[in-house]
Amino acid sequence: MQSYGWAGKMLGIDLSFGTVSEIPTMSYAERFVGGKGVASRLYWELISKDTAALSPDNHLFVMNGPLGGVRAVASSRCVIASRSPLTYPEQYCCGNLGGYFAAALKWAGLDGLDIYGMGNKPVVLLIEPGGRCTLEDAAGLWGRDAFETIATLQGKYGADAPVLAIGEAGERRVRFANIIGSGGVSASKGFGAVMGSKNLKAIVVKAPKVNVPVARPDEFERVVAEVNGLTLGESSGRYHNEVKLGGVKKVANAYCYGCPGTCRRGLYRSGDGEEGYRINCASAFFYRTWEKARTGAGGSATFHATQIANKHGLCALQLTLLCKWLPKAVRAGAVNLADPALDYDRMGTGEWFEALANLIVSRQGIGDVLAEGSRRAAQTWGISDMLEGIVSNTGVLPGAGHDPRLFLSLVPIYATEPNFVTAQVHEVSKPLRQWMAWANSDGKRGFFTTEKLRHMARLFWGGEKAVEFDSPDAMGAAAVHIQNRAYAKESLVACDWFWPINFSGNAESGTGDPALEARLLSAVTGEETGEGEYMRIGARCFNQNRAIYLREGRRGRRDDVLEERFHDRPFQHASNIVSAVNPDFRMPGSEGKLISCQGARVDRGVFRRIMDDYYRARGWDVETGLLRKEGLENLGLTDLIPELEKSNLVS
Repeated sequence: MQSYGWAGKMLGIDLSFGTVSEIPTMSYAERFVGGKGVASRLYWELISKDTAALSPDNHLFVMNGPLGGVRAVASSRCVIASRSPLTYPEQYCCGNLGGYFAAALKWAGLDGLDIYGMGNKPVVLLIEPGGRCTLEDAAGLWGRDAFETIATLQGKYGADAPVLAIGEAGERRVRFANIIGSGGVSASKGFGAVMGSKNLKAIVVKAPKVNVPVARPDEFERVVAEVNGLTLGESSGRYHNEVKLGGVKKVANAYCYGCPGTCRRGLYRSGDGEEGYRINCASAFFYRTWEKARTGAGGSATFHATQIANKHGLCALQLTLLCKWLPKAVRAGAVNLADPALDYDRMGTGEWFEALANLIVSRQGIGDVLAEGSRRAAQTWGISDMLEGIVSNTGVLPGAGHDPRLFLSLVPIYATEPNFVTAQVHEVSKPLRQWMAWANSDGKRGFFTTEKLRHMARLFWGGEKAVEFDSPDAMGAAAVHIQNRAYAKESLVACDWFWPINFSGNAESGTGDPALEARLLSAVTGEETGEGEYMRIGARCFNQNRAIYLREGRRGRRDDVLEERFHDRPFQHASNIVSAVNPDFRMPGSEGKLISCQGARVDRGVFRRIMDDYYRARGWDVETGLLRKEGLENLGLTDLIPELEKSNLVS
C-alpha cells in the first residue's frame, strides 16, 4: 500500500559496532504521529532512568514528522530528544531545529534516526537516498569549529546537503554545547555534548529534493491557500520585526523549507564583514545588555557574540546566564578570573566575550567548571544563592513577556514542565501582545480587539474566561488546551513561530481555524483527523512525557510548584517585551474591565485552585498529581501502567 506523509522507517545506528538497522515507524505513528511524540515513546522504551547523558547507552533521536519534506507551510522541522547533560539533574529533554535537514531526511526515505553507542574514532554519519547510511572518518574535522566543519562537508557533499555538526564545545562535552546546522539552525539542551560523547562530529544528508506525494492533493492545496490567506502580508500581524543592530545589515533571506519567512530569518553582515544567520529572538540579542551598558547601543559586539557562540557550538541563552552572575561572583571574591582579557572593565566588547567563550571551550582553569553550566558551577563554588533571580529551576528565567503573574494560564505550565517550553508560553504571549498593542493605543495600533481576543479564547483555549485574568477560573483547563496543542504541533513537526494561527489581521474574526493543523495532516496522510483527535494526540504525547518525568524522579503534585519569587515578589519588571506596548501592565478582566498587573503576585490559594482545576481537566489524581489508570487507558496508553505501578506512580 502507498504510504503518505510517513516514510515508514527510521534507522538505528550503533556507533560502537558500526552497524545500522531499520526500525519500522508506522506502529509508532498510529499513536504518536512523529517528531516529539515518537521520540518520547522511543525514549521510554530504550533509555533507563539510570542512564547517564554522556554514556554510550544514551540515545540521540532525530525525528521529522509526516509533514516534513512536503510543501506544507512551516512544517519541516526536526525534534531532537535525549537525556540532557545540561539539566540538573540530568533528564529527558527535547530540542527543535529548522532549515532543510528534516525535509532532506524525508527525501532520503526516513522518518528519523536513533543514534547510540560510541565510536572508537570520530565519524561523520552520511545519509543518502533510500536510507543508505555510511560512517565516514572525521579525524580531519575533529578539533575544528562548527562553521569550518559545515563548510568542509558541504564542499565535499554539495552546498544543498544539510549538515548537523558540533564545534569544540561538543567535542569537549561542555554541558551546554549546541548542535549547529547549516543555514544557521541549532538545537540546544546540551545535545552537542551528547554527539561529542559518541565521537559523532556531524550528520550529513545527501538526498536530492523529491516530490513527496500527498494523499489528497486538491484538499491539500485548499488548506495551504487558506493558511496563506491568513498569514501573508503585513496586515496579517504575523510578521516579526527585522533584527535591528547598529552597523548590521541583512544581505539575504534564509527561510526554512516550505516557509514564507514570517520570522524574517536571514543572513546578516556587520560593518567589518562578519556574517551570520539570525532571527529576532533572544539568541540574536543576548549580549546587547552589556554592549549597550558600555556604548549606549547594541551593534557589532552583540552580533559578534552570537557568531562566536554558534561557531564554537555554545548555547547563547546559557551564556547569558553566566554573564549575569559571574561578575557578581568575581566581585565577591568567590571566583578568580586571572585572565586579563576578562577584566570586567572590558565587558561589553566583542573581545571580552570571545575570551570567555575560549575559556569555556578550552576547559582550562575555571573554564572547566564553567563548562559544567551555571547550576553545577555555582554548586562547586558554594555560591548557589547568587543564582537567585537569574537562573530558574528550568535553567532559563521567564522574562516579563512570559510571566505567570501576568498570564495565569501559564501557572500550570511552569509548574508541570521541568524545562522551559517556548512553544507553550508563546501560544499565550503572542496573541496577548497583539491585544496589548490595540488596547494601549486606543485602537489606533493593531487589530486584535477584546472581542476578537475573547473569540480566540473560545476557539483555542476552551472558553472566554481563559482571558479574564482577574480570576483563576478556567485557567487550569486553558493550560491543558495550550499544552495539548503544543505537543501535537511538535509531533507534526510544525514551527512555533508560525503555528497555531490563533490570530490574524486578514480574518474578519481576527483568528484562524483551530482545525488547520488537523486538516493539513488529513490531507497529507489520507488518515482522517479532526480537531478533537488532533488534540487527543497532543494529550497522549503529553501524558507519555509526564510518565517519563515521573519515572525519572518527579513526585507529582509535590514537585508541581512555581518558584517562590512568583508568590512573594510583586510583578514590576519593566521588560521592553511588554512595557513597549503595555507600560501600565494592563490585562483583560471579567465583564470587559481592564485590570492592572503592576505589583501582582500568584496568591498561594489561587495557585492551589488553578492546579486543582488543571488536574481535573487532565483526568489525573487531584490530591497527588499522579496519572490515573482510567485516563491512560482512555488515551490508548495502557502499556505504561505496569512500569508506573512498580514505583507507585499511577493511581
